[in-house]
Amino acid sequence: MNTLIIVKMTKVNYDDWKLKFDEDSEVQSKMMRNTVVGKVDENTAMIFTEVFNPELVQEFMNSDNFKEMENNLGLSHEVYAVEKHS
Repeated sequence: MNTLIIVKMTKVNYDDWKLKFDEDSEVQSKMMRNTVVGKVDENTAMIFTEVFNPELVQEFMNSDNFKEMENNLGLSHEVYAVEKHS
């Protein structure tokens, strides 16, 4: 499933967030592929990815570690399914 995630940041900037995002690449590889990350501005990023294990994504995003990281970095995530129309 193609997915767009908008990440908004209040306690870090894009560069700091991107370092943390890249550190999690091993975990990400278990649930998504063909990931493209874009900088919208200093406090907003867009992630476009193909999720092949949505159950693991849900488990990961609901985990205490993820919620703690969101709180510590001041992050919010908006997740959208992207469909191709003919």
